[in-house]
Amino acid sequence: MSGSKVRNLLLLKQIHSAVAQIKKGKLDKALETLDKAEDSAKRAKSTDALYYVLFTRGSILYTAAKYDEALETYERALNAGSELLKADPENIDYQHYMGTTLSNTGNLLKKKGEISQAAEYYTRACKTYVNLLEKEPENAVFRSYAGENLNNYAVLLTDMSSFEEACEVLRQAIELYEKLLEEKPENLGYQAELSVALSQFGNCLIRQGPEKRDSAKPYLEKALAMQENLLAQQPENENIKEAIALTRERLERLEKVEKQENPEKPDKPDNSEH
Repeated sequence: MSGSKVRNLLLLKQIHSAVAQIKKGKLDKALETLDKAEDSAKRAKSTDALYYVLFTRGSILYTAAKYDEALETYERALNAGSELLKADPENIDYQHYMGTTLSNTGNLLKKKGEISQAAEYYTRACKTYVNLLEKEPENAVFRSYAGENLNNYAVLLTDMSSFEEACEVLRQAIELYEKLLEEKPENLGYQAELSVALSQFGNCLIRQGPEKRDSAKPYLEKALAMQENLLAQQPENENIKEAIALTRERLERLEKVEKQENPEKPDKPDNSEH
C-alpha cells in the first residue's frame, strides 16, 4: 500500500474517532484526536479534510466557551475553505462549507460582543446562501441553514436597533421555513425555527412603534401556539421552554402598551338605592 493511501486511511480513522468521542461527550479527548488529524491532513495535503478538522474543532471550542481559541480556529477554517474555492469555485459543497463557517463565526463574534464584525460575517453568509439557493432552490439543507443564519442575523440587528432591516431579514426567514414545512409539516426542527422567526418578527414590529405594533399580535400568537404544541411533544426540551417564556413576555409587553395607550373608561358609580 502506498504511503499516501496509508496517510489517508489514518486521517479518516482519526476523524471518525473524533466524531465518536464528541457523541460520547468526551470533548477534551476529541480535541486531542483532532490535533493528530490536523497533522495527518497536512501531511496528506488534503485541504478539504483540514477544513473539516478545523471546523469541527472550532465547534467544540465554541461549545466549551473557549471563544478566543474558537475564533482563531474558525478563521483558519475559512482560509482553508477559501483555498478550496479558489481551486474549484463552482463546487457547491465547498460553498456550503463557507456559508456554515461564516455563520458560525458571526455567532461567535456576537457572543464576544464584536457586533460590527458579527454583522459582516452574517452578511457574507447570507450572500453565500443566496448564491447557493439560486443554483439549487429546492435544496432543503441549504434553505434550512440559510433560515438559521437569517434568524441569528435578525437577533443581532434587533440588538443594534436596526428594526426595519431586522424585519426584512425575518420575512425572508419566515418564507424559507414556511416552504420547508409545506414539504415536511411534521419536522419539529422546522417548526421550532419558524416559531422563533415569527416571535422575533412580532417583537420587531412592536419595537417600530404604534403604526407597526398593531400587526404584531397575530405573529406572536401563532409563534406561541406552535411552541406550546412543540412542548407537548417534547416536554423536557429546555430550549422550547425558554422560547415560550420569551414569546409570552413579548405578548404581555404588547398588551401592557396597548392598555396604556387605550385606557378603559372607568365604570360609572352605582347610585341606585339599596
